[in-house]
Amino acid sequence: MQIVDDITTLDGTDFISCEFRLLRFDGMDLSQYRFESCVFHDCSFVSALMEECTFLKCKALKADFSYSRLSDAQFEGCNLSLTNWSGADVSGSIFRDCKLTGADFKDARALGVDFNGSLLSGAFLRKMNFRKCHLDGIDFTEADLAGCDFRDATFDRCRLQAAHLATARFDGADLRSADLGILTFSNATCFRGAIISKNQATELLHGLGLMVL
Repeated sequence: MQIVDDITTLDGTDFISCEFRLLRFDGMDLSQYRFESCVFHDCSFVSALMEECTFLKCKALKADFSYSRLSDAQFEGCNLSLTNWSGADVSGSIFRDCKLTGADFKDARALGVDFNGSLLSGAFLRKMNFRKCHLDGIDFTEADLAGCDFRDATFDRCRLQAAHLATARFDGADLRSADLGILTFSNATCFRGAIISKNQATELLHGLGLMVL
């Protein structure tokens, strides 16, 4: 793996199997750049222009993407745990099969973002708009989803155990294929207006101490 620790030595827009160390891409134009099997150690992309860039099988733990412009960017099979996306524009971006544990998307613009197949446990996703989205294979365990709009969304193979759902809206959402964790009366009210399965309804009644015969 090639080690890159001097940003002035960057040449071209395609990078494969490179290890970037302590680099500041802040404010740079990285539009349509392509990174494959690269590792980013303590790197930041604050306010960078990264529209339509591609990251394939990359590792960028704790990287700072705050206020960057990433519309229509693509991340596949990447480890992006504990990354900061505060104020970033990720509209239309794809995060497919990525690890985003503890990622912070505070105040991010995320219209049409695709997280399918990704791990978002403990992530901060407050007030994101997922209305009418098809959510497939996403792990939202312990994620902060307060104020999110899930109206008319479809959840397939998603996990919502212990997620923070205060003021989230689920009207018309199909949760029949989602793992909602242990349902009690207090947390079930968060799913007001949603569609659940008979098994989920039975679990809810058990949580209330009722026996279904």
